[in-house]
Amino acid sequence: MAEVLNKNQISRIFSDAQKHQRIGQIIRRFSTNKDDIRQTALRNLDLSGSRNVLDLGCAFGAFTETLKGRLHPRAIITGLDMLDEYESFFLDACRRAGYAGEFSARGVEQIIKYPATSYDLIICSYALYFFPDLLGDIARVLAGEGLFITITHSEADMRELVDMIKKILKQNNLLTDNQTLPIENIVGRFSAQNGAALLQKHFGSVQSIDFKNTLIFPPQEINHFLEYFHFKQLFFLNEAQAKKQVIIDQLAREIQSTAQKGKSINMCKDDIIFIASQPLTAKENT
Repeated sequence: MAEVLNKNQISRIFSDAQKHQRIGQIIRRFSTNKDDIRQTALRNLDLSGSRNVLDLGCAFGAFTETLKGRLHPRAIITGLDMLDEYESFFLDACRRAGYAGEFSARGVEQIIKYPATSYDLIICSYALYFFPDLLGDIARVLAGEGLFITITHSEADMRELVDMIKKILKQNNLLTDNQTLPIENIVGRFSAQNGAALLQKHFGSVQSIDFKNTLIFPPQEINHFLEYFHFKQLFFLNEAQAKKQVIIDQLAREIQSTAQKGKSINMCKDDIIFIASQPLTAKENT
């Protein structure tokens, strides 16, 4: 069975909210595409009538903050996550955006109990691949004239790092040719390649916007690449592999060898924005 991270593993990766923000800064610093993908997602959209807003997998509220000045003045934004650590960060983001905010760490699964058509706008960035099975409920709680905006990765995301780690694992007899890494299995659940088809089962209209990007780490900045990897280590290595220091050491040596040759480390960070509307009823879905 393809390995997907469980809730405990996800919590371990993202429990340090400040570290999570730091990784976001690294991505922005070394991106060739300097546009803010969340601002790109909202461009040309009239959200002025949106009063009830839901941010799924909200983390520290990066997407919520970009809503500043775009919603109804009395809008309320509810953030759902699985980690208490993000509450203060998310509510601060709501204040900076100029809207009332609410936060729950009981997980996104609680939307199965929410009333139908209760939200004018639902947003979700880099999280839907953790819960694609909730798409039906996302459509159900969205108002008929509402929008669902979600951002996700291409299956080519971080391909260079994926290939490098798979090569090292195979050299150490820790991976067979037909095995995949956790990151491949996770992103594959909702990606640029299959996202539209999954959304079309629940929404009458699905638009997409490609967001091409590459991370380029110059030789003198290679430590930031390693910092990025260490933060997301469990996305690339299972529990047993992650405990083998030989894997981490070999990766570090390969990265440092590249840097010593004066070469940059390039990594694909292609993403996609989906804007879904016209939620289908359960009857229309059948």
